[in-house]
This record gives sequence, structure tokens and C-alpha cells, in this order.
Amino acid sequence: MKRIIILAVVLFFAVTFNAEAKRHNHGVGGYFYTQLAPYGSWIEVDYGVVVWRPTIIRTNWSPYNVGRWVWTYDGWYWDSYEPFGHITYHYGRWYYDDYYGWLWYPDYEWAPAWVEWRYNNNYIGWAPLHPYATFSISIGIFWSNTYYSPYHHWNYVTYNYFCDPYVYNYYVEPGYKYRIHSGTKHRHDYGYRNGRVQNRGIDAKYVSDRSGQQIKQRDLVRVSDSRELNRDNYKNRDEVRTLDLKRDELVRNDLGRMEIKRENRKTSLELDKIQIGRRENVMTEKRNDNSRDRNLEIRKNEQTRKDVKTGVDKIFDQKRTETKRNTDVNTQKNGNHETRKRETGKVSTQNENVRKNNDFNTRNENQVKEQTRVKTDQSVELNKKRQEQNSQVKRENTRVTNNDQMKRNEVKQQNTQVKRENTRVTNNNQVKKNEVKEQSRKNNQQNSTSETKVKTDRTKEKDNTRERNRR
Repeated sequence: MKRIIILAVVLFFAVTFNAEAKRHNHGVGGYFYTQLAPYGSWIEVDYGVVVWRPTIIRTNWSPYNVGRWVWTYDGWYWDSYEPFGHITYHYGRWYYDDYYGWLWYPDYEWAPAWVEWRYNNNYIGWAPLHPYATFSISIGIFWSNTYYSPYHHWNYVTYNYFCDPYVYNYYVEPGYKYRIHSGTKHRHDYGYRNGRVQNRGIDAKYVSDRSGQQIKQRDLVRVSDSRELNRDNYKNRDEVRTLDLKRDELVRNDLGRMEIKRENRKTSLELDKIQIGRRENVMTEKRNDNSRDRNLEIRKNEQTRKDVKTGVDKIFDQKRTETKRNTDVNTQKNGNHETRKRETGKVSTQNENVRKNNDFNTRNENQVKEQTRVKTDQSVELNKKRQEQNSQVKRENTRVTNNDQMKRNEVKQQNTQVKRENTRVTNNNQVKKNEVKEQSRKNNQQNSTSETKVKTDRTKEKDNTRERNRR
């Protein structure tokens, strides 16, 4: 009897361990794990969802930040200067979680860079594609869920520094990003040629015209060993080396143990909306639905547990029947007492499972409430900032309007004063003219009076002369 119980327990734990091991290995291959483990940690943010979080000291770090853009046959290639960049910027997607920070979601399709673009006549910008962004051979990039990258996740630079080896020294300051972001146009141009994904982005000729620089196309050399990605004499070569492995090599997992940290706090991603894990296979043009396989695997494990439990129950029933046939009444009573103990233990186990499920559901509800509260607080804070910015703009406009009004009033006053001065001068001139006229009139009158008197005197003198002559 004890052997049967031990065998049942061993079978139960073997099935459970197998399920747990598969659950941990889902979503990340052995190559990705070994290459990225020295530079960050692997965490499980939800059932079967394993992501990588880099160990970054700088608080303002973001993906596609430290490196350079190179034009190749496959489009714009991000040549990263970071030790993990040969994987995380050419496979998978990046997204920012409010709790965990920047996380890398593994995927096994290579591209020159998984980014989206924005541009205007003066600036060009890029931001990492979200896991909601899925690539299809027929249509390129499509979104499985509505998402817009915030302006502070974008890097903007003028065209003349876009292809600079130290482009990260010329990024637009964070305080000016929102002004540029609102005046740019969105673009992404992904295609598929010669068995590879291409990222054309902003046309190279347009970038060359806007920057006034000649953009040279460099050869892209594909290697299968990361040790060949050395940067010795890199600037003297016309080639760029990139790691490009087959999907089977990346998915294969030969590791016996993987250190993956389980987190109680779930991510903000809507995992049922992500399709990059089950999108079409480029080589066969068939869709691999990982979530469906995971559900089938879970159901298969549950069915195996049920089968084990059924087999154990049958064995117990057979042994109990034999015991009833071959024992006396006292043994039968002891067996019944032992059976009641087992049933009581089963009931206790069921109650404990129910309690654990209730606790788990309560934790999930609390986490959802906490996430909702955080999002609400962020929305309120964002609205406050926008209101403050609008108020500041209004105050600035009012100040400028008042200054203009004061200047206009000053000009009016100056014009009025000039008019008054002109009027005064005109009046003075008119008075002088009148005085001159009056003086002239008086002079004329005096002259006329003098002439009249002279004439009268002459006439009198003539008369006196005549009178004397007559006598």
C-alpha cells in the first residue's frame, strides 16, 4: 500500500515538474538566454511569458540610443555599440513598462532594425517598435492593438547628424521633443526580399538631399558566431557584420536549467493582443500559434494528471476490495477509519486549494486596481502638465499682447504730440503772417495819407500862388 502511494506521488510531481519546466522555457531559446544573461535578468511577467530586462545604470537610457545608422542593401541598419545590441536590436521588440522599465520581448525574425520613423523638413526621428507591431510578408507591419509611442520615447536629430558615428551626441533635448514631434509625419516601410526583412524607413535620397551629404551603401556581412562581431579596424572597412542565425538554432534549447525570476506583478501588456509569437513563419509562410500550443499543452498536462489520479484511484479501489475480502471485522473498521482520514485529508487539500485560488484572484484584482490607479494618476498628472503648459502659453501670449498694446499706445502718443507741435508751429506762422499783413496795411495807409497831405499842400500852394498872381 505504501509503495502505491509513493508511486502515485512521484508520478504526480513528475508531471507537475515537466509542466513547470516547459512553462519556464516557453518564449526564449537557449542561445538568447546564454548571450543576454551576463547583461541583464530574465523574468517571467505572466504565465509562460519570459522577457529580458537589461542591467542599465543610467536612468535616462532607452533602446536604439547608443550606436549609428548605416545604409545597406536591406535598408537602414542600426549598428549598436552596446554588447547586447547584436541580438536585441535585430530580433524581438522593446516596450516600456511602468513598473519594470524597458523590457525586451523575444522573437526570432531578423531585421536591420525594428523601429518606426517620423520626419519633417528639418528633423528625423525613430522609436522602438512595440510588441503589438507584427510583420507580415504580404502587408509589412500591422498593429494587433492600438498603440502610439509617446514623444519621450523618440530620438530626434537634424539630417546632417543622422549618419554621424556619434549621433547620440546630437539628440534633441527632452524639453523640445514634444514641439518637434507634433509637427512630424509618421512612416514605416518594411518589406521582404531574398529571404530577409528590409527596413527602408525614410528614403536615403531624401536624407541625402536634406543633409547635403552623400550616403554610401555598405555591405552587410552575415556571421553565425558572435565572436566574429569584433570592431577592429571597423572604420576602415566598407562592410558591417551582423549576427543572422536560423530560426531552429535560436529556438533550440539544450540547457538543463535556466534561472528565470518569477514576478508577482504582471506586465501592462495585453498579452492576448500580441501576435509576434504566433505569426507566419517566413520560410514556410505558415502561422505558428504559440498560445494555442500552450493551451493544448496545459490541457494535455491536466489530462495526464487526471489519468494518473484515475489510475491511482483504481488501484486503491482494488486494494480496498481485496482488504475487505481477506480481513476480519476489526481490520475492516480500521480500514474504514483510515479511509475517512484520507477523505478528510482530501477535503482539507481541496479547501486549501480553494483558499489559494481565492488568494491568487484577490492578488490579481489588487494588482489590476493598482495598475488602474497608477494609470489614472499618470493621466491626471499629464493633464495637469498640459493645463500648466496651456496656462503658461496663454500668459505668454497675454504678456506679448500687452506689450504690443503698450507700444501701439506709445506710438499714438508720439504721433499726437507731433501733431500738436505741428499745429502750434502752424498757428505761430499764421500769426506772424497776419502781423506782417497788418504792418503792411498800416504802412500802406500811412503812405497813402502822406501822399494825400502832400497833394493837398500842393493844391493849397497853387491856389495861393494864383491868388497872389491875380492881385
